[in-house]
Amino acid sequence: MNVQEFQNKLKEIQTIAKANGNSLTAIQIRDTFAGMELDKTQLLGVLKYLTSQGIQIEGMEDSATEETKEPERKKIPLTPEEETYLRNYLEELPELSIDTAQAFAALANGDQDALQSLTSYYMKETAKMAADMNAEEIFLADLIQEANLALIQALGSAGNEVRDEKWLMNEVRKGIITVLEEQTQRKFADDSLVARVEKLESAVRELNDDEDDKNAFSIDELAIILDMKVDEIRDVLRLTGDDK
Repeated sequence: MNVQEFQNKLKEIQTIAKANGNSLTAIQIRDTFAGMELDKTQLLGVLKYLTSQGIQIEGMEDSATEETKEPERKKIPLTPEEETYLRNYLEELPELSIDTAQAFAALANGDQDALQSLTSYYMKETAKMAADMNAEEIFLADLIQEANLALIQALGSAGNEVRDEKWLMNEVRKGIITVLEEQTQRKFADDSLVARVEKLESAVRELNDDEDDKNAFSIDELAIILDMKVDEIRDVLRLTGDDK
């Protein structure tokens, strides 16, 4: 993704919203970002950002809710190293046989032994699900651990209703999706930061090529020239070690 183009599109859609009384339709958003080939998770991130800015989006409730049920993700094959890790991980888990229906019933009565038994029993399925949802944004080992955490949290918050395997695995899947969404958003932020650093370094180098230290542009001047905030430039310079 071209980060600068993405940022420009955000400004464009916000301008459209302002002209429409701080309101947008889902179609306007899709049309604006059409050329960027955003997947459903990324589009949802845009929707959340716009609503956080106080922009009303007509039809968002239906479309966004529908899209969060199961975001379309490009399936990432496991590397040979990841396949080896998964195989070894599964082999190290104990072979268990339990009456799951009875265990779920006991869990609804607050039986902690049932919670432990169900956690151990479903760890293999949880790991397999994490591997099936493997993504570039996170290491497989970390994703499996996050899936295990989702498993434990789901069982721990099951309440006094008698649950079943379908409910549990759906909760684990939702937990994995949440982690992947967070990783995707973090990557957007990282990419944006890298783009800002590269933009600033390139611009400073170009602008100051023919200037001596005495006549070099100040931060305030660079902010005007580059259309960046002074604080933003200071933060970037701090990261690059050029703020001395």
